[in-house]
Amino acid sequence: MLKKYFDNIKSLLQEKVNKTNFSFDKFLRFLSSWWHFLLAGFVLFVALYYPLGGWFVHHIDKNTEYEIKLADSKQSATVDMASYIINREVNKKLWTANSPFFYPSYFLDNMPSFQLGMMNATSLVINSLQKRIDTPIQNKNENTNLKKAAYLLKYDGTVWMFSPQNRFAPVPSANTQYRKARKSLLAYNQALIKDEQFFYKRPEDLAFVLKKINLSLGASIQELDNQIREESAGWIDFKADNLFYYNQGKAYAYFLLLQALAYDYKDILVQYDAYVAWTKSLKALENAVNLDALYIRNAELNSLISANHLLYLAYYMEKAKSLNKNIVLKLQTKRDKNAH
Repeated sequence: MLKKYFDNIKSLLQEKVNKTNFSFDKFLRFLSSWWHFLLAGFVLFVALYYPLGGWFVHHIDKNTEYEIKLADSKQSATVDMASYIINREVNKKLWTANSPFFYPSYFLDNMPSFQLGMMNATSLVINSLQKRIDTPIQNKNENTNLKKAAYLLKYDGTVWMFSPQNRFAPVPSANTQYRKARKSLLAYNQALIKDEQFFYKRPEDLAFVLKKINLSLGASIQELDNQIREESAGWIDFKADNLFYYNQGKAYAYFLLLQALAYDYKDILVQYDAYVAWTKSLKALENAVNLDALYIRNAELNSLISANHLLYLAYYMEKAKSLNKNIVLKLQTKRDKNAH
């Protein structure tokens, strides 16, 4: 009975093949046609180029082990750290935030978001330092290198070749501008050795930078909170991963830069009894950086089976912000007492 059953199936399949006029010879003739072969090869290449290429390019580096080494004690560790961040993300790795369509990284979203967050934080810290250093009370020898770097780091990280406002107007790429910024930062640190430019280490300067960082952390917390409130009830939140990695990139850059600021202002932190709070702030940011998951979820807050990674990130950023606020109060309170 079984043999008869399978024989019937075989005959039906053969009949179907015969009706379609399929033959192996025709298939070989199709492949032998050179343009058909090229077309098939192109389709296969495209099908593999983006997923495999993107997989090779994708690398979100969250290494928190970095040893600060300066060529001279007059140099700034914060400026050196900023140049390190730029070099790592732009020169040693592919800057993916402005990848054109023919790059395998074009369809990546988490790594570009992380890199943009890092550069946003780096730009804020360098701009804050520059505003405190280049004040009217300084002499005529301005810190032109730091000022130039601060300006270049504000550049839109998504620009590749054309202006976002006018697609027909060629402009410098973000990679080019960030490399120029790094050269200016390195030149600034070299000028510090020769006493040609300045890096003042005063408690009010550190307080100013921390206030700016706190404003940035506050904006991130608000953004994460809005996304949780508006989208956590849904099954899938397609923006959650981009938002998570962008703000985690900011937290990571702030972690590295706060380490460097502690190196530059270590005497002031000890003098103003702020060192313990500083280390706790660093730990909170490190915890934010170490958050990881195969799939970022913006789940309901009372869910028993799924996490809300945006909430975890917002918690650690809020903790760092609160500790930074206490440090600013210490710096300002003791300064005000000394003034009296």
